[in-house]
Amino acid sequence: MDHHQPGSEPDVGERPFRRGVVAVIRTNTTVTALTAARGLANTSVVGIEVTMTVPNAPKVIARLRSEGVQRVGAGTVRTLDQLKRCVDAGADFLVCPHLDPQLVDAAAESGVPIVPGALTPTEIMTAINLGVAAVKVFPVSAVGGHGYLRAVLEPLPDARLVVSGEVALAEVAGYLSVGAWAVCLGSSLWLCKEAENGDSDAVRRFAQHALQKAVDG
Repeated sequence: MDHHQPGSEPDVGERPFRRGVVAVIRTNTTVTALTAARGLANTSVVGIEVTMTVPNAPKVIARLRSEGVQRVGAGTVRTLDQLKRCVDAGADFLVCPHLDPQLVDAAAESGVPIVPGALTPTEIMTAINLGVAAVKVFPVSAVGGHGYLRAVLEPLPDARLVVSGEVALAEVAGYLSVGAWAVCLGSSLWLCKEAENGDSDAVRRFAQHALQKAVDG
C-alpha cells in the first residue's frame, strides 16, 4: 500500500486494507513475530498487524518491509512516540486500542491510515467524524459479538468497522455477513510449534487451513 502525502485524497476503496481477515501478531519473541508474518504474507489475509507488545516491534516492521512483505501495520499504538517510530519503520497502517484525537491528527499528517478503537455508537461516530480510515470495535466479544455489531450497523450502515477482541475462527464468517469490514484474528491463525522454530512455510500452511475454516464458518 502506498503512503499518501498529507492533504491527498484517500483511496477510499481499500483504506486501510481490503475487506477480510487481519492477522494480529502478539508474541514475546522477535523471531516468532518475523516467522509468523513471513508465513502470513503468502496467504489471503488483508493485513498483518504487529503489535507494539512484540519486542522491538518497529524494527520487526522495518525488517518485514525491507523484505518486501506487504500490508504490514502496527497495533496497540498508544503514544505519539510509538506512532512516529512505526511510521518511520514503514507501517502501512496503524491500529489503536482506544480513540485519541492527537494520534488521529499525527497519523493524518504522516499520511498513514489509522484505525482507532471504539465501542459505543458515540465513540464510533466521534472517530468517523475525525476522518479515520476505519474504526476498531473492541472488545467486541465481551459486549455481544455478532448481535452487538448488527445492532450498531443498523443505524450506521456505512461505518467501516473492524471487529477485534477474542474472536474465534468459527465466528469470522458471521461477522463478515452482518457487515464487518474486517475481522482481527490472533494466535488461532498462526501460532503453531513451527512458528517458534522459524519455519515460515509451515506457518503459511497452518494459516491457510485456519482461514479456510474461518471462511466456512
